[in-house]
Amino acid sequence: MVSPGTLTALTALADGSQAEYEPTIDTDSGTVSYPDAAARLGTGDPAAFEVLEALARRGILGKTFEEKVYLCPGCGAEGMAYTTACPGCGSAHTVETELFEHMTCGHIAPREEFEVGPEEYVCPDCEARLDSLDGVERGMRHVCQDCGSYSESPEHGLRCRDCGDIYAPGDATERVLCRYALTDEGTRWVEAQLAARESMVETLEERGFDARANTTVDTGGSEQPVHVYGEDALLDSRVVAAVHERPGREAATQLRDIAAATDARPYLVTTLGAVEEGVVAIAEGADMRILSADRDGSLSNDYQVAEDRRTSPSLVQRIASAVKQP
Repeated sequence: MVSPGTLTALTALADGSQAEYEPTIDTDSGTVSYPDAAARLGTGDPAAFEVLEALARRGILGKTFEEKVYLCPGCGAEGMAYTTACPGCGSAHTVETELFEHMTCGHIAPREEFEVGPEEYVCPDCEARLDSLDGVERGMRHVCQDCGSYSESPEHGLRCRDCGDIYAPGDATERVLCRYALTDEGTRWVEAQLAARESMVETLEERGFDARANTTVDTGGSEQPVHVYGEDALLDSRVVAAVHERPGREAATQLRDIAAATDARPYLVTTLGAVEEGVVAIAEGADMRILSADRDGSLSNDYQVAEDRRTSPSLVQRIASAVKQP
């Protein structure tokens, strides 16, 4: 089932007014959102991310990984930078330094504190001369410039560019960002839906209706988006139509309720030439007409009932199969 808002979002990709749908991150909540898609979907649809993901699974949209970002668990800012930190105090100001340890007295200090001249060394603690560096153990350690402690290796961390705090990588919030664009099959799929919608508008206009596509109707206090709505003021007659690939109970029930609220005759259009089980019973109880739209949009009364939605290919699959044929 494709809502009017979803078809609007896809149409924007098809006509080039929107190149693709890109993500943004809310620094307060840390959630990934797609504001351009959300604006076209409208308030009646699920979250834009859920819609885009569903369309990607169907092959209508292509999903491209953009990047992975980490959010600061303290202030929520995006874009934490990798750093190393002192295991003792957590400061990022650590420097890899050569340390000397005088084995006799146990004093440990940077090499430069032992140096008193070229190749001359004196322990800064016990003041013993160490001409040949016998009794001195040398090694590279990471020395914290804030607390003075040292370690063989610093801890891995992520530093927030906004607040400056450092956190363990596991404490930061990870977000994967992806872009969504229309596939070639998706473009043809959108064209088929729009052709069916336009045919419904033209059919109503030929019969004297003032018909509009991608509009809203008043259902008694709230505006409900619909694919097609037409009215004949002279005859006091109204028609509301929904266009779907293979309508199911949800699509039929929603159309029935909108038609009842607007005192309109409902028309359910399938672009796959089939409806799911249970739709016919709903249609008969609501005086609903079921029409099929060919790939060019032409309408007919012929349709089939699909026993299992998995047994017949989707329109995208049928389009892809037709394109692959020689």
